[in-house]
Amino acid sequence: MSKPQYHGRKQPYTAIGISRVPCVRCGKPSFHQWQICANAGRFLTVCVGCDIELNRLAMEFARLPNAAELLAKYASEQPSH
Repeated sequence: MSKPQYHGRKQPYTAIGISRVPCVRCGKPSFHQWQICANAGRFLTVCVGCDIELNRLAMEFARLPNAAELLAKYASEQPSH
């Protein structure tokens, strides 16, 4: 059986470090980072647009009754994407 290949890093990125690594999903400049448990807890960088989409998916999964309102507020507080 082959060894799993993990992407990202074990330690959080600094603000400068995030900006130096492209978004793991689309390749645009990164602005945020996510720590994914199923990826051995490694941190991955994401752009603003992909971060908003990750938040939308998480809120949909959690079935938050006010998810649309929360996501709109969060998105309005992010830099232009």
